[in-house]
Amino acid sequence: MNNEKIIECKNLVKTFTTKNGTVTAVNGINLSIEKGQCYGLVGESGCGKSTLSSLICALQNPDSGEILYYGKPVKNKKNFRRHCQIIFQDPYSSLNPKMKIKSIIEEPLKIHKIGKTKTERQKLVNEMRTLIGLPPDSLEKYPHQLSGGQRQRVAIASSMILNPEFVICDECVSALDVLIQAQILNLLKTMQKSLNLTYLFISHNLNVVAYMADKIGVMYKGQIVEEKPAEELLSNPEHPYTKSLLQAAGINY
Repeated sequence: MNNEKIIECKNLVKTFTTKNGTVTAVNGINLSIEKGQCYGLVGESGCGKSTLSSLICALQNPDSGEILYYGKPVKNKKNFRRHCQIIFQDPYSSLNPKMKIKSIIEEPLKIHKIGKTKTERQKLVNEMRTLIGLPPDSLEKYPHQLSGGQRQRVAIASSMILNPEFVICDECVSALDVLIQAQILNLLKTMQKSLNLTYLFISHNLNVVAYMADKIGVMYKGQIVEEKPAEELLSNPEHPYTKSLLQAAGINY
């Protein structure tokens, strides 16, 4: 990390109108993520983590506040998404069931016009397949023919194929069993180092966040109530909600 801020959120607010009234999912959040960092965002379901991630990657617009990329507002969303990708929680629902794996991984290249020919794109697809650890015959299969762990590797591949700088991992291992979780987490760590990636790693599982993150923000009811370097937060929590998360995770401090 070089202290250069790749993403900054300033006073972000996002509300939704429901039949029961207005819900403030993100309530005045400020955070910054340094290049090369893995920023862990932890909190219980419904605290606003996924809404925040969709704002940062420009899938939704905030009601107020701004998001800066290298200190400048995001104006061209398509160009920004070339550099900012997201890995979703459920790989099965995020993959097109009617497309073969090779086409799913190739699709972002076609959208962003990377690779002059299909042969060039297929070469990039095969290189990515090797990197994420899928067997060669998987490219000719459909999502339902793969295991959950393999589908998540495909989801990772389709995000990483554009060679992004910043990747949001939104509960990307929560649907997997413990053994496969460990494999995917190790894969993400390896790719972060080899591809010089910056992560926003979102999870309700503090143990998983502790393993991945350099810095941790604790989100509660739409706000970040505590933020510290990972080791410091795990050993010296201050906010009562942070302490309760540590206790629930079986982490002694």
